[in-house]
Amino acid sequence: MRGLARWDSFCCPQCRGPLTGDAASYRCSACQRAYPLVFGIPDFRLAPDPYIAFEDEYEKARLLAEQADQLSFEALVRFYWEITPDVPRAAVHRYIHFALSGEDRGKACLEVVDAHVGGRGSGQACLEIGCGTGGFLCAARHRWPMVVGADIALRWLVIAKKRLASVGEDVSLVCCAAEHLPFPEGTFDCIVGLHMLEHTQDQQAVLSETTRALKRNGWCFFSTPNRYSLGPEPCVRIWGVGFVPRSWASGYVRLIAGIPYRHIRLLSSFELQRLLARAGLRAWTISPLRLTESEQQVVAGCMRLLLTLYHLLLERPFWALLLRICGPFLLIAGRK
Repeated sequence: MRGLARWDSFCCPQCRGPLTGDAASYRCSACQRAYPLVFGIPDFRLAPDPYIAFEDEYEKARLLAEQADQLSFEALVRFYWEITPDVPRAAVHRYIHFALSGEDRGKACLEVVDAHVGGRGSGQACLEIGCGTGGFLCAARHRWPMVVGADIALRWLVIAKKRLASVGEDVSLVCCAAEHLPFPEGTFDCIVGLHMLEHTQDQQAVLSETTRALKRNGWCFFSTPNRYSLGPEPCVRIWGVGFVPRSWASGYVRLIAGIPYRHIRLLSSFELQRLLARAGLRAWTISPLRLTESEQQVVAGCMRLLLTLYHLLLERPFWALLLRICGPFLLIAGRK
């Protein structure tokens, strides 16, 4: 198997101890904790995905794995939403489009990587945390000898496995929390996290773990919605969510749209600066993010016109600085 498939490439996410492994699980020789292999994917989670219990997710992953041999990648994504009826139907179309356009976002991210490192991104190993259905992994699979995808959602990794198989790749997939990565210190030359930071429970821990897992002079790249964006919150499409106190956000969204708002914590550029300063990176930048064409396709009417204006203003230094404060998305580039 290509990538970090050897058991000795991992460490215990709880105590950092060495692991031994067999066909069924990995076990830490220090703290004796065991981590199962589920559908060929090592599960290094210390706690479940906050959206779903372990037992329920294993069942959903089983249903997806059973269908994976018969369905195409796109059909498997649609099947996932068929067995997830509690999500508002109005949002499902956007989520499907987001999954199907993942490779476009991955290619755009690689262009950002190249621009920052001064040429084609190089090194031996790249990790994507919050890899979802594997769009970036498909785009990056030929860039590094070892490419690894990690996500806390086992169900999405089953779908990512199908996507990668459809393009003839066997990239290593790992189920884990971004706050507790099961990799030794200094493993990766590049770590990427696209639109995932806002969904994590301890964002400081995510950035600190990223720094720990990077090699010296390694790069990390994150994209995330801006809390103080003048546009609508991208997860629920409601204006003003970031401007109310965080303790009020859930009630505000339910009042306006009648839908839940859980496990989402938007960050402003000012908050990101404080987190990055404590993460141990040697240098970092925060800038407004350019949206891909596929991301713009799901926006219509006046919002499409505003996005066109947004991209024009990005070319002007003064406005680009202002949009770091109030633009829709932020790009973080850091170096260890």
